[in-house]
Amino acid sequence: MDIKLRRYNHSKAWSVLAFVLCVVFFVATLTTGAMALKSVSLIHGNGADIDDVLFYPSYKESAKFQWEFQEKASEILYLIEKLKGEDYIKSGQSLDQNLVENRIRSLFYDKAANDESLYEKYGDYYEGNASGRERFEADYADEIDQIKQELILDDLRNYERAKERLKRTEGFLFYATNGVNIVTNLVEWDLDVNAAGDAVTTGTDAVSPMDSSRFIDMVGNGEYLIYENGKMIKTSPSAESINQNIRNNDRYLEEHFYEQYNPELKVYFAFDESYLSAKEEVFRESKAVVLKWIPIVAACALITIIALVFAIVLTGRKDPEGNRPNYRIDRVFTELQLLIIAGCLFGGGFLFIEILFQSLQYSPHYLGAITPMSSAGLIQMGIAVLLGLASASLGLLFILSCVRNIKAERFLKNSLIFRILSGVFHGIRAVYHGGSIMRKVVLITLAVCVLSATVVLAPVVGVLILILAPKWVRKYEEIRKGVSEVSNGNLTYKIPVTGEGELDRLATEINKISAASNIAIQNELKNQRLKTDLISNVSHDLKTPLTSIITYIDLLKTEGLESENAPQYLDILDQKATRLQKLTEDLFDAAKASSGAIPVRLETVDLLSLINQGLGEMTARIEASDLSFIVNAEEERYYVQADGQLLWRVVENLLGNVLKYALPGSRVYIDLKEVAGINGKDPQVLLEIKNISSTALNINADELMERFKRGDESRTTEGSGLGLAIAKDLVVLQNGWFEIKIDGDLFKAVVMLPRALPQDR
Repeated sequence: MDIKLRRYNHSKAWSVLAFVLCVVFFVATLTTGAMALKSVSLIHGNGADIDDVLFYPSYKESAKFQWEFQEKASEILYLIEKLKGEDYIKSGQSLDQNLVENRIRSLFYDKAANDESLYEKYGDYYEGNASGRERFEADYADEIDQIKQELILDDLRNYERAKERLKRTEGFLFYATNGVNIVTNLVEWDLDVNAAGDAVTTGTDAVSPMDSSRFIDMVGNGEYLIYENGKMIKTSPSAESINQNIRNNDRYLEEHFYEQYNPELKVYFAFDESYLSAKEEVFRESKAVVLKWIPIVAACALITIIALVFAIVLTGRKDPEGNRPNYRIDRVFTELQLLIIAGCLFGGGFLFIEILFQSLQYSPHYLGAITPMSSAGLIQMGIAVLLGLASASLGLLFILSCVRNIKAERFLKNSLIFRILSGVFHGIRAVYHGGSIMRKVVLITLAVCVLSATVVLAPVVGVLILILAPKWVRKYEEIRKGVSEVSNGNLTYKIPVTGEGELDRLATEINKISAASNIAIQNELKNQRLKTDLISNVSHDLKTPLTSIITYIDLLKTEGLESENAPQYLDILDQKATRLQKLTEDLFDAAKASSGAIPVRLETVDLLSLINQGLGEMTARIEASDLSFIVNAEEERYYVQADGQLLWRVVENLLGNVLKYALPGSRVYIDLKEVAGINGKDPQVLLEIKNISSTALNINADELMERFKRGDESRTTEGSGLGLAIAKDLVVLQNGWFEIKIDGDLFKAVVMLPRALPQDR
């Protein structure tokens, strides 16, 4: 017991260790992963993702470079096709009319909020009152014009900002025209340049003679995109990328140009060698940093998974008594447990990642070049780690609770929804099954009436009736057929039972009645047969010695006592009288044993010594039978609670039965051992006597236990057929158990008695 307890405590210690390791290394995995991601973001200022760094050999082959083409093309088209130019913007042609309409509508409702008479004067702006809107716009023309000027200024600011963003990109060259306006950063070319340094023109005839061949020559070994005459030429085609998601980017980009519906549209832009070299250097640096972080992240993740598996395996294990633990946390409703797990996973995880990334903003973190963080950054990171540990611990506690409930098969039973549905179901079932037939019929009828009163459920009720009514009729017909079969004497007929309804329970009761009647009839027939066999066997066994006695008495009368055969006749008379006396005593003992009229005085008896005593007293008969008795006992003494005299009679009858019916020259095995009792606690002593029968045992064990039954149906042996029946009754009187087993010609008698302790003697 101490060893089991120590193992159990060790198991709990391992569970705690696995729990702690899982939580700590899970947070460590997220922290190191976040630091790796942030390192790439801080080093790779263009916002490249970690998958770009990991899965592509160079920057020119990365997905980020393909997105660069789309981003630059969108910015250029925004300038040349949406805003077009300063003159175009100042003329108000670039204004979004929906935005202007929304601002005028807001103006109207702001005015109307302070002066409700405006509704009467102009009507509701939403109601499509065109004349009212026109009058409002005429009356407030100055304010509306001010709104438009503000929007024009916004477009001008956006225009300038977009141009500056393109110009600030070092190593990026672009030239675009819509046939009227030009946007470019190639001021060294033969272009009209304004005071701000922007190449601009005011009409189609004044467009610079820039063409694609000249642009390509200027780019040299850089990467470029040319769109003109409705065709697009691009280096580094996206269709050759290893990333399937971006293989169609070029096609989408060309369609985007074509959607401008401007045959004069030309867009040239390129990334020169200096731009590509700088990006490639940063790309290699990012890859080196990430490759240093990956082993740390992978090791933390692996330890987390291993610890989680161990925690799941160890939690909820059975204790030495075979019981699974049931802690207070395990009794929380399953839905609440899942809600807490989701909250810790998503809510706590989101806050942890958010605070962690904010703390990493204070300085670039990457392995081998860690800039010391400020106090604020360290505090934020500490808060993030503590929050992560708390969320992970709470989440894992409830995850392991769910695992324990699953192992103990109470996961669904612990659900609030399951309990509510189960309560409703059992309530309805109790009402239905607990009442009379009249109540059930009334309830079903009311339910049908209520459901059929609605248009939606009436067809459903009709379908249910069409399905259930034939089923009930078939059950009724089966019951009627079964009753007819039983009434005609076929008591073995069984009515099919397919459910738990009223008709099914009625069929079950009828089947029980017919089965009970059939058993009663079979028992009665068996009793009649036993009575007949008993009378026949007793008559035979009594008649045989009496006939011999009468015959030899007649011979003595005829020949006289002085006859030379008189001694032989007297010896036979003595044998037959003894046989008749033994048979009478057996009958008397059998009657007393079966009725329980024999007094029983329980005491501590050594069963093994009793068997050895019996074998000793029967030595002469054993030697005459040529049988070999082999006693197998694991202990030197087997004490049982029994009556010594009655137990001796049992042993004597069993040994005598072996001597009468065992095959001469064969071995007889007597086995003694201790076994657990029926309740698993009280020890019992088991005695088994096995022998090979001299005649074929074409009879079952139950019949052999009947009185006057012998394995020798010819009844040529001297046995009365009462020995086994008497032995069984005597064992039962001593609170024991007796059984006969037959396997071919192998005969086995089994006796089980309560074991007694030696000090009880």
